[in-house]
Amino acid sequence: MREQESFRDKREQRKIGLQTFFMNIDNNHYDFVSNKLIKDLEKKVIELKSQIESDEKGVGYMKHMEVYFLDKELYAVSEMKILYGYKHFETHLKWLLKASYSSEINERQLFRWENVEDFLTSKKINPKELSNYVEIRDLRNLNNAIKHSLNILDNNTKNIKEFQNKKDLNYMDLLNFYSRVENSSLNFVQSLSERIEKDLYL
Repeated sequence: MREQESFRDKREQRKIGLQTFFMNIDNNHYDFVSNKLIKDLEKKVIELKSQIESDEKGVGYMKHMEVYFLDKELYAVSEMKILYGYKHFETHLKWLLKASYSSEINERQLFRWENVEDFLTSKKINPKELSNYVEIRDLRNLNNAIKHSLNILDNNTKNIKEFQNKKDLNYMDLLNFYSRVENSSLNFVQSLSERIEKDLYL
């Protein structure tokens, strides 16, 4: 009798943990730092450009160079927002799956998105029906392109809404994309958590 109560208590605790798991997901901390850095860099670029306009010919060469490198830094910080955003999502996704299906899943399987989708499908959870699936797909594809490609506009990223009909991207293109997908990981994980609850407890 005591074992049954203990099993029921543990089961109920796990169920409550699953129901409240998404509430512990803060927005990723890199966003706070990078947003301030971007504002500071943009302010510096504006100041330099206004100084260049008022300088005599030839005197502003060093300021042009500084603007060039600040633009490159803005692009790099924007790429890092995307990389960190996906890593933040991936960490919480893996934790949720391991905590929910600890005896059925090997963490090594979770490094490939196709394996995650196959596992969810085996649990009768269609990943494409989860909230913000398209945004997470776009975030994953862009993350992979940044990490592994010389040109981030590849077959998997060129159709992303913010990048359509563009041959080159600037940092604002990346930030506009990130702004659209920023809350997608929380929505996806919450949606998945609800489906896992149905699979395990209903």
